[in-house]
Amino acid sequence: MTVNWDKISPERFEQLCSDIMRSEGFYNIRRMGGSGDRGRDITAQKQTQLFFGSKETQNWIIQCKRLVKTNLSIDDLSSELNKVRMHKIDYYLVILSNTLKPNVVDWINGIRKDFPFKILVNDIDWLESQLKREPSLYKFYFENEERNEQIYSIKNSTDLQIYTAGKMPSVALRGEITKWRYDLEVDSSKLKNKIGFYHPEFAGCDHTGIYLSETVQSDFRMISQSNLLIAYLEDKQQFGTITEIMIAYSMNKQIAIFIDESIKTEITVPEMENENSVNSEYYEQVYDKVFKTNHSCPCDLMNELKPIHLNEYWFMIEFLSIRQPDTFIKMTNSANVTKDIIEYLEEFEK
Repeated sequence: MTVNWDKISPERFEQLCSDIMRSEGFYNIRRMGGSGDRGRDITAQKQTQLFFGSKETQNWIIQCKRLVKTNLSIDDLSSELNKVRMHKIDYYLVILSNTLKPNVVDWINGIRKDFPFKILVNDIDWLESQLKREPSLYKFYFENEERNEQIYSIKNSTDLQIYTAGKMPSVALRGEITKWRYDLEVDSSKLKNKIGFYHPEFAGCDHTGIYLSETVQSDFRMISQSNLLIAYLEDKQQFGTITEIMIAYSMNKQIAIFIDESIKTEITVPEMENENSVNSEYYEQVYDKVFKTNHSCPCDLMNELKPIHLNEYWFMIEFLSIRQPDTFIKMTNSANVTKDIIEYLEEFEK
């Protein structure tokens, strides 16, 4: 097999490296490459078994260097390593499309002890052996042959694959995720189950451009390859999140919804006037503020209304309660949402 590395761009090389790491059993693979990546082209996790029944989750940063006519210098590598110091990782891997010069190899061997993480370099020989092991990758990246996306799903390497539905990051940069998603990744690594995450992100360029069709198709594919959708509703206009939830419902996925208490519709009077008497004004406010209609009779609403209904999403919540009764729904807040989700995920380990 002769590989012409001139045929692929640095960005496509990063994607090839992502697919190779996935085939090696890595999960939670996220491309970060671009301006401001702080030495991280790719972040990933891998779980290893130290002893029987004992697992360790490793955090990796992968730097992808597609170099054909030039070589990686000591200055280049030193600069990248200094950026990586700020991250809490176990391994730093450089994937290289050529070979290291002897003086760079000697320099790396000399500085390994100065860093709190292990430094590895996989060069062109390793890359080409990976392409021989996975010929479909070679055909896709170098012969432009279509591939079966299902083959490249990471759900087969995890115990539980989760799609996180919720507000998108405030900036359209590749690899950017919201705080609750980041906290969830960190805290879930302590669980017994090996959990992988798909986070929605804007598809597009490395600045602020967004390709709408690619963004939607990517989200649809990730939901289809997940076992569970976890949604966090934290404001009143998350129409995209509603769509994601209903796509998951249409695919018969497990669904867990966490609703922030801050979006609860305020009812200013108590439900009961006294121990035996219903407060009609309470239901007048519910009909007016929640259901946007003019009615006051409690009727059967007394028996059906729950705190989870007192928001803009009441129709979807009730629909799922009827049509998919195993949907998990809980009120939460920004301070406790990660803890509440982790408690829910712990139930999968019992």
